[in-house]
Amino acid sequence: MNGSSLTLDSVELLHPSEGVGALSFNLEPGSILVVVGRNGAGKSTLLKTMAGLMPTRKGNVLVSGRKVNDLAPGTRAHHLAFVASTPPRGTVLSVRDVMELALEAGGQVAHADAVQEAMEKGGVAQWSDHLLDHLSDGMAQRVMLARAFVQARDLVLMDEPTAFLDVVGRRSTMEQVGAWMEMGKTVVLSTHDLEAVEEAGWADQWLLLRPRAKGGSQFMQQKFNSMEIKAMLTDS
Repeated sequence: MNGSSLTLDSVELLHPSEGVGALSFNLEPGSILVVVGRNGAGKSTLLKTMAGLMPTRKGNVLVSGRKVNDLAPGTRAHHLAFVASTPPRGTVLSVRDVMELALEAGGQVAHADAVQEAMEKGGVAQWSDHLLDHLSDGMAQRVMLARAFVQARDLVLMDEPTAFLDVVGRRSTMEQVGAWMEMGKTVVLSTHDLEAVEEAGWADQWLLLRPRAKGGSQFMQQKFNSMEIKAMLTDS
């Protein structure tokens, strides 16, 4: 299968201060990892660390055996995209501009037909000439998800991707994640939206983040329903 593996080799995060223990696991191309934990457990820190936006306290994040922080910015953009929990604001970019930049960042030719196709595949073509700042949070987040899909050849890292979406948007996003998996993309997402993950049916790799004092973090490879995960979070 094409794509890149994602490996954490004894990684210790900068935050939270009490730590969540050393994290070690490997995700093969086409894997999906769901990261869960209570507020402040380090979910956002973990995803930013995986994306090379934050350093580790110890250990290394590897993309197909190469340290993510050693990758040149352009190379890193070809391999992976990060979607923050809140869409960017204060920009003068239109949706079309965002998608054009995503194609270029991913090393693709951003001609007009390619941009139009990318917007249509991402379900955002109807807003093509709207400024990102003029869209609702939910609409802007859908644009960011479409951008990530276009940009990243291998890895998509998403921090609470459904936080601003309505029911239809949540379901569409989870279906999209499943489609990415079938294409060989590796997806890591943090979420509190356990019902949407359960409904999608593809989650069989989980990372439960919790402070070391509460027993440390767990990497789990099996199916869980939302109630089982909620019970684990209650015990954290």
